[in-house]
Amino acid sequence: MAVTFGVQNTYGLSAPAVGYVTEATRKRTIEIATVQNENGVTVKAKAKKLVTEEVSAKGKGDAELADVAAGSFAAGVVKVTSAKQSETDDEFPDWEQSGQAFDTLA
Repeated sequence: MAVTFGVQNTYGLSAPAVGYVTEATRKRTIEIATVQNENGVTVKAKAKKLVTEEVSAKGKGDAELADVAAGSFAAGVVKVTSAKQSETDDEFPDWEQSGQAFDTLA
């Protein structure tokens, strides 16, 4: 079972079974449609329906990259888009995963 050091949520990414999560971040983006008057001042703004979420997690241990599976996107489900691992002689291996999820506003 993976261990987290002060990380409360991995935002849909699964930590490797023998890894340690040291950092997790999430960025949600909603574009805004605007209407401007003749002076260029925004007079109306409305959120567009697409919500894009980018998540990442970093940690130590074996990333188990062979376990990253391909598949299609589903609304609101984080899908891994990249994973990497690096190693040095005198340190634990580092791993990093990134993913995206797409959803719509109600």
